[in-house]
Amino acid sequence: MNPEDVEVKDIMTTDVVVAYPGETISKAISKMQEHGFHELPVVDEKGNLLGMINYRTLIRRKSISLFSRVDTIMVKPPVVNPDNTMVVAVKKMIDAGFRSLPVVNRKGKLVGILSRTDVIRVVPELTDVASMAVEDVMTSDPECVSENTPVEYAVDMMKKISELSLPVIDDNGRLSGVVHMRDISRAIWRARDRVKQGEYTGEKEKKVVYVKEVMSPPVYVPADATLKDAVEKMIEFKSSICVIVDDDMKPEGVISQRDVMESVIRKGKTEGVFVQITGLDIEDPEPYMTIYNMVENFLNRINKFKDFKPQLLTFHVEEHHTTSDEIKYSVRARFSTDRKQFFAKSYDWNLYRAIRDVLDILERNVRKENEKLKEFRKVTL
Repeated sequence: MNPEDVEVKDIMTTDVVVAYPGETISKAISKMQEHGFHELPVVDEKGNLLGMINYRTLIRRKSISLFSRVDTIMVKPPVVNPDNTMVVAVKKMIDAGFRSLPVVNRKGKLVGILSRTDVIRVVPELTDVASMAVEDVMTSDPECVSENTPVEYAVDMMKKISELSLPVIDDNGRLSGVVHMRDISRAIWRARDRVKQGEYTGEKEKKVVYVKEVMSPPVYVPADATLKDAVEKMIEFKSSICVIVDDDMKPEGVISQRDVMESVIRKGKTEGVFVQITGLDIEDPEPYMTIYNMVENFLNRINKFKDFKPQLLTFHVEEHHTTSDEIKYSVRARFSTDRKQFFAKSYDWNLYRAIRDVLDILERNVRKENEKLKEFRKVTL
């Protein structure tokens, strides 16, 4: 089965758990925790979609009351219809940064929900996607936290890399677990609720929650595994990541649900090149336009290599604030072609230089692979 053969109605969840605009945030959180969701659609009494509520918004709004109404923090999500292909829906989900999308009919009534998990479940049946080697999908040198890391630090790291789960390592650098935002959120909101109820006394008393107190068992596969192996582990343990480990159980890479969905896009029939920038918290559109112009020039050069058709290019930007007023940028890029996937990273005080550096690295790597392919063909002909 191919990704473009699957339609949203084939894999969406029709028994949807929803929130209502007048409900309290506390009640919505309870629903998300009970069912293991990161997001809930918000509907009116007739079932018409109004918006969505998610953990990410809750975590960012640190001062919000648990007794506030849902409609005070709900956000407007993109939507899909039942006849959209899975590839179209996945592209929209990634582009908008949502973990699930409401499925609505022509009248705007909610008829289902399509989550990353719904997409993940069908991946083992997608022959071309499932057979990919994990090394061709994973993000190398994954960000990890130790067992004794305070959960607040883990949340900050999750925000920086735009993920909701992190590998946990012990004092020897070996994988010991996985920490999820849902577990951290439960601990944070429980602690806040106890403070409000007067459980904690004393002006300066504050309980520090450590990762080891909320982490889940490790979810992992060896480096010679396939994407199908990794996905099946993610499904079995209800985890949004699978860690790739070496013989000593030390993390070599990580595959997230997002990585899996990008693989679906790579193997699906799509028009043009899908480009995305995450982590860049700038409202001014000019930097984005400058970056996209740089990307366009890069793709024009890459198109000269006929055996490496561009499919997907993603950037993740992190801002590192120093003691001065300057910001140092780190940029990680992933470039997928129909033949191979390439990675690059760079650091610079100037964002544009960092972007240019990773594009130059990617181009050099594509050029090297193209030369290798030419030599191979000479030998075999």
